[in-house]
Amino acid sequence: MPHQTLISKIPPRWRAASVIFICFLIILFTYHYKHSNDDNTASWKQKPSLPEDEYSATLFKPKQDSGSDIHFQSQLPRIQTDFETETQEERLTRENRREAVKASFMHAWNGYKTYAMGADELRPLSNKTNNPFGGLGATMIDSLSTMLIMGLDQEFQQVLPLVDQLNVHVNESLSVFETTIRYVGGLLSAYELSNHPERDILLRKAEQLAIALLPAFDTPFGIPYYKFNPITLGYESYRTYLADAATIQLEFYTLSHHTQNPIYAEKAQAITDFLESYKRSDYTYGAIPPGLFPNEINVRTGKFLFSSIGFGAMGDSAYEYFLKEHIFTDGQMPQFSRMYTKAIDSMKANMLVQIPGTKMLHLPTFNTKRGKVDNTMDHLTCFVPGMLAMGSKLLNRPEDLNIAKGILDTCIYMYRSSNTNLSPDAWIIDNDQFMPYNKYTFGKTKEEVSKLGAWWDKLTGPAITDPVEVPNTKNRTLDAVAKLPLGWVVSNDARYLLRPETLESLFVLYRITGDPRYQEYGWEIYQGIENYCKTPSAYASVKNVHSYRKKPFLNQIDSMETFLLAETLKYLYLLFSPPNVISLDEYVLNTEAHPLKRRPFKVQFNIRH
Repeated sequence: MPHQTLISKIPPRWRAASVIFICFLIILFTYHYKHSNDDNTASWKQKPSLPEDEYSATLFKPKQDSGSDIHFQSQLPRIQTDFETETQEERLTRENRREAVKASFMHAWNGYKTYAMGADELRPLSNKTNNPFGGLGATMIDSLSTMLIMGLDQEFQQVLPLVDQLNVHVNESLSVFETTIRYVGGLLSAYELSNHPERDILLRKAEQLAIALLPAFDTPFGIPYYKFNPITLGYESYRTYLADAATIQLEFYTLSHHTQNPIYAEKAQAITDFLESYKRSDYTYGAIPPGLFPNEINVRTGKFLFSSIGFGAMGDSAYEYFLKEHIFTDGQMPQFSRMYTKAIDSMKANMLVQIPGTKMLHLPTFNTKRGKVDNTMDHLTCFVPGMLAMGSKLLNRPEDLNIAKGILDTCIYMYRSSNTNLSPDAWIIDNDQFMPYNKYTFGKTKEEVSKLGAWWDKLTGPAITDPVEVPNTKNRTLDAVAKLPLGWVVSNDARYLLRPETLESLFVLYRITGDPRYQEYGWEIYQGIENYCKTPSAYASVKNVHSYRKKPFLNQIDSMETFLLAETLKYLYLLFSPPNVISLDEYVLNTEAHPLKRRPFKVQFNIRH
């Protein structure tokens, strides 16, 4: 008789029961593992650390109703004005200008496509390539949303396969900030604007980039390294900038919405929570006014370094995003408007100055060591008028609209007073000439102010300059260029780098007020770009805006930044488009001018005692 195994001695019914039990255990283990993993990686309930006794809306998630994006009704006040019906002549002029801007975009794009396709930038004089952003095709990605807005479907169709082939895992030191606003923001915006059947390529590539960047956030306070290599996981420095850390939120919130993975929103929100909870008493280099932050920070220690405070380079878009996060989440998180209003009130009290006898306002940097403003303002600061104008409408701050117009008047002056109709990149206004901003003396000369008496400064209530709602005007006549005394304003960087910030504010102020003079200012700037920046293949930066040469190429720089196609030409195109094209009541534009859809959010509030 053959040898019987142990298993063969077990009765058949017990063997069957054992198999069923083992299968049940396998199923139970698999289920438990899957859902425990989901809890760790896909829960919206991970709480970022908050200071004690702090009330904050720390968590949000988009509503799951897919139709809510289409029929979105905001609970916030409207931003755009009601425009009057234009005459046939006005429509023809506007459309001709819009087509001219579109042709300029195509000129720049064709030059890039011919000589630099797939590289980050085209050098418009030598027709060589430049790769400051990891060589991932920054101009190509940054141009996608502009193509879709301009109806350039064929160009968009040609780029889509190249995006699909893009290898985001490069052994390069990438700026987390630039990669987020140009690449991730550009891909997400194109994904939302496009109805192409293969548009999922854009979302997939945006998430791949974000995943590659995630290790950069593994620092003690969640503040990402300034530059980070996704292959070696190396970084160049512990030092980063306020704008770089606090200008990823719109993009990461949007990515979490579309992927339903909360990790991106959590990383972004942790930075905002860190900023609001920062104790200014920890700053050892001087005084920090409430709501404002120095421009440089150590990502390891969480300490701000000795640096100035400013709404220009290194600080600008952090404050921009406080307001835009409020808009993007439809006002559901009080934290964002709270941080914005505190920052703007502090800026008005500590940084804003007026040029006597004019309606021009100057917004220089604040020296934390000296406790007062310096005298330099840069072109990057010229986004502030658009920000203030939107905030004035959304948060019922009418004085801010006047301030927006005053700062924009200074930015426009810098264009109109040059020989090229282009603005220098930075300028100085003599400290002895300006006065601290005061809504009761705004627009008066020093002599007029001196006659008012000390009691004038103690007035409270609405100022005589508070804006009054008036019907839209058809007046397109521009005043003569202001004549400031010689030496009051000096360019300390006379280059024009194709920057968009003044055009951004002109676009926003036009959409808010309906004043057509903002279109006329924009058209003057466009003509300056055409006359002095255009090259046979694209557009170049300018060496000296005050230099007049019969041969413009002698005054050009071999550089064309991606924001010419992403922002400068887009804002010009929108300035001459019907108001329903990228309405500010339907979209919020990231700091690289990529439109992202506004949508409702469900918010979970947390109170820590």
